[in-house]
Amino acid sequence: MSELNFFVTLFIAVLGPVLAIRYLQPILLVVLDALCVEPLPGKVGAHFWVRSAYVLAIAGTLVLALSFGEFHASLLDAVHRALWLASTGSFVSIAIITRRVWAPVQGRLANRVALSAAHGHAAAVVTDR
Repeated sequence: MSELNFFVTLFIAVLGPVLAIRYLQPILLVVLDALCVEPLPGKVGAHFWVRSAYVLAIAGTLVLALSFGEFHASLLDAVHRALWLASTGSFVSIAIITRRVWAPVQGRLANRVALSAAHGHAAAVVTDR
């Protein structure tokens, strides 16, 4: 095993998800702040979930890198495999997070549309009289 390949792979496996979550963090905090009502209201809950996203993304990518890393090949092969695994791990982790965050957002949007339609129907009934 090439120690250089091993450490380059681990570095890429950690750096990739950190950059991805850091990119999403500003908007993710806003969305999570709006969604977190109970039991962790507001910013406390949002920060908890962002930190959880970091742990999930980094751990998932590290598992992939340690399981399928190219430690015995050339440095270029190791970097290629590490980038592929980091991209895959970040994509899967962020897809899971996005799906979990989108479900309550979609529910709120559906409720808002239903309330809007109900108010529109009520206004139409009042104006008909």
